[in-house]
Order: sequence, then C-alpha cells, then structure tokens
Amino acid sequence: MKLLTKTTLNFLSVTLFIFLFGIVAFYFLLREQVDQNINFELEKRKQSILTELNAVGPATNLPPNPNERVVIHMLTDDEKSPDIVYADTLIFDHAQKKYIPFRKLGFTATYNKQKAYIQIFKSLEESDLLIIRIFLILTLLVIVLILSLLLMNRITLKQSWKIFYDTIKKIGHYDVNNHEQFVLQSSDIKEFEDLNRVIQTMTNRINADYINLKEYTENASHEIQNPLAIINSKLELLLQSSDLGEHNYKAVVDAYEASNRLSRLNKTLILLAKIENRQFPESRDVNLKEIINNQFELLEDLLDSKKIRIENNIQTNFTVNMSPYLAEILFMNLIKNAIRHNIKSGQIIIQQSENTIKISNTGPESNLSSEDLFKRFHKSSESSESLGLGLSIVNKICEVYQFEIGYNYEQMHNFTIKFKQ
Repeated sequence: MKLLTKTTLNFLSVTLFIFLFGIVAFYFLLREQVDQNINFELEKRKQSILTELNAVGPATNLPPNPNERVVIHMLTDDEKSPDIVYADTLIFDHAQKKYIPFRKLGFTATYNKQKAYIQIFKSLEESDLLIIRIFLILTLLVIVLILSLLLMNRITLKQSWKIFYDTIKKIGHYDVNNHEQFVLQSSDIKEFEDLNRVIQTMTNRINADYINLKEYTENASHEIQNPLAIINSKLELLLQSSDLGEHNYKAVVDAYEASNRLSRLNKTLILLAKIENRQFPESRDVNLKEIINNQFELLEDLLDSKKIRIENNIQTNFTVNMSPYLAEILFMNLIKNAIRHNIKSGQIIIQQSENTIKISNTGPESNLSSEDLFKRFHKSSESSESLGLGLSIVNKICEVYQFEIGYNYEQMHNFTIKFKQ
C-alpha cells in the first residue's frame, strides 16, 4: 500500500468517525430542543385553553385547530385527579389514512366549579419533517465537506510527496557507469531536503569510490602484469640454459608454472572486477551460434586430445543483446568447463528452446551443489589448470544481464541459461 493511500485512509477513518458521532449527537440534541419548544407551546396553550373554557363554557365551543386536538373528560367526585403528563403518541388520521405523531399534555383543571381532565395533542408532523430536512442537509454538507477535505488533502500530499517520488525515480535509474551529474530536486519540506542531502552525499561518495576502484583495476592490470611478464621471461631464459642441473631445472619449472598461474589469476580477478563495475563495451545483438562455433574452433586442440564429439543445435538467427566480448567469455568458460570435466570419447551437446540454451556434457556424476558451484575458487577437482573462477565469471555475467543460469545432472551435466526477453 502506498503511503499516500494509507495516509488518506487514516484521515478518512478519523474524519468519518468524528462526523458520524457529531451527526448522531446533533440529531438527539435537536430532537430534545424541539421537544422542549413543543412542551413550552403546550404549556402556553394550556393557559389559553383554561381562559377560553372559563369564557365560552363547553369544550365543544373551543375554536378548531387542524394541528391541535383537545380532549376534555369531566371527572366525577370519585375519580382521582391524574398527574400532569408529557408524552409522545400516535393518532390515526382518517383523512390521510395514516398514523400521525403527536405530543400530548394531560392535566387536571377546574372550570364552572367542575373538575375535568384535559388532554392537548399537538402534531409533530411538521417538526419531524423539519428535523429530517435539517438532518439531510447537514449530512449532505458533511459528505461534501469530507470529500472536499479528502480531495484537498490528497492534492496537497501528492504535491508534497512529488519530490520524494522524483528522488526514488532518480535513485532507481542511477547508474554509476553513467557520468551524468546526479542532481535532486530541491524541496521546501525540511525532511525531504534532509533526505536529498543525505542521498546526494552518498552518491557522491559512491562515485568517488567507483572512480578509485576503476583506477585501481587499471593500475593493477598494468603494474602487476609487467613484473609477472618480466619474471616469466627470466624463467624462460633460465629454462633454456644448459647449466641447470636436474634439481634446479625442476625448481625453475615449478616457479615458471606458479608465475603463469599467478598471471592468469590476476587477469581473471581484474576481469571479474570489470564485469562487476560494468567496464565493458556497449551491448548489441550478438549471434550466439557464431560465438559458440568460434569457441569450438579455438578449443579444437583440447577437443581432439579427448576425442570429444560436438552436437551444436543452435539456430543461425539466435541473437541476444549483450556485449560481444562478454558473450565470448561466457561461452568460452562454459565450453572449457564441459571439456575439462568430460571423459575420453565423450560428447558435448548444445540445445536451444525459445530463449534458452542448454550445454550438456558427458562425465561421471559428482556431488556438485548448484549453490557452491558458482562461488569463487570453487573447484570440483584438484586440477592445477583450473583457477576455480570460470563459473564464477559465468554467473557474474548472467547477473549483469539478468540471465537465469542453472545446473542439474540427468545422465549428463547440464548448464542452462535463460536469456532475458
């Protein structure tokens, strides 16, 4: 749920509760006030009726009133005088053919030296209609007021949060490889201004760290490789010397192999750093069949040495948008892995299905864990040729392009890459 929606719902809940409570309370207060006014009118009418009765005599001579009814019951000496009563009642109106609400005042009076119990009935129909109209008008006003407050509140909040959403959008599109200046929109709201200042400081630090890391990888590539190249060349000269004894010759060979391994390791780690930092050429549509065929040609000697058969079922029009350089590295490492862990006279099968490529190779079943398989320096064998970084590079390239890579064993080792559509 969006924050704006949640804020609006909370505001609406509290507002509705307050207004509903207020409307109900107002209705009962209005009802009580109307009853008091009618009681006051009945009391006044009581005095006027007593005056009229003493003046005109019999009750039938009282002037008629359509909104009022007067009932006079003459009391005998044995009848007890009832108390004064205020009450609501219903009387059937034969003209309208329905019950009409009335307010009744009953009291005992004496006129012409006789006791009588007099009841005055005053119609509540007009007052009830007035209350209903006031209640409906008030309810309508409350609804309009709530809707107006909601609309104004939503517009105000939306304008206020616009800066926040703009900041979120820019963070979402932020790419450290783009050298565009990261500028956030200023705000007159202190909290958002503080947030923007913190984010601006953070991105500036990230940019500085990225530049430092980039310079380090470039310097490391140059400064480390040059001494290693010198060491290798010196060791090669020593190996060509005829003065070396058997023991010294073996020591120089071991040093030469270790130096080569260190050189390869340095290049591979630098490559991983460049992939993570996206320091590679721009993406374009790459024909994967051509890429895979080129890798098989480059690795032809390795394939021949193990007499491995190739079955490439990739279509010629299978293209993926990515860096051609990284596409070569991706399939070079996968095919090398398929050769290294294959058997003599084994087989490598490349299959395609929709946006998926599966590379399968024969080989003995192993307890390979798909979780550990793509970790750095993980090796399924103690082969000195393997650095344990090939599949880590494959996994990192897939992460960069949001490809899905998986492994399983079903009579053959299967690596599956699902390309992003």
